[in-house]
Amino acid sequence: MARVLDSFERWENQGTLKEKLRTIEDLVSKNVIQEKIATVLGISEKTLQKLKNKHVEFARAFAKGELDMKDNLIGAIYKKAMGFEHEEIQTLIEDQNGRSKKKIVKTKKYYPPDLNSAKYLLVVRFGRSFNDRKDELDLMERRLDEKQDEWVLDPEVGREVESDD
Repeated sequence: MARVLDSFERWENQGTLKEKLRTIEDLVSKNVIQEKIATVLGISEKTLQKLKNKHVEFARAFAKGELDMKDNLIGAIYKKAMGFEHEEIQTLIEDQNGRSKKKIVKTKKYYPPDLNSAKYLLVVRFGRSFNDRKDELDLMERRLDEKQDEWVLDPEVGREVESDD
């Protein structure tokens, strides 16, 4: 008796696997939830999870989609950090002597650089040296290295506090 093929193997036999993997990458890059991805693929969410665990190519499609989304987000933050121009197009319909006339108006809008986006990118891409709290982080690291401070859980305060020893 022949073994029952799972969805992945069926798609492979039908020649639609590459298309399905591209669909997954595209949907994941647009932050679509797994439930919706499963619906688009025509399978249950449980089957989707099983396929991710069983087939490396399937899991890779999800990872590639997440990487694409991350790259797109970093690109958008970079664009905002540097400032950019955007052309807006409006279609106006004017009524002249009982006749409609379409008029297209193009407007360029300038968005200035955003300091918070620039700071975020500097910290994320180039590390702690661009962090606002760099001095505090360096001091905490030095204290940990030298083991100067001992932290204990204070039940009265409900959090860790510096020991008086």
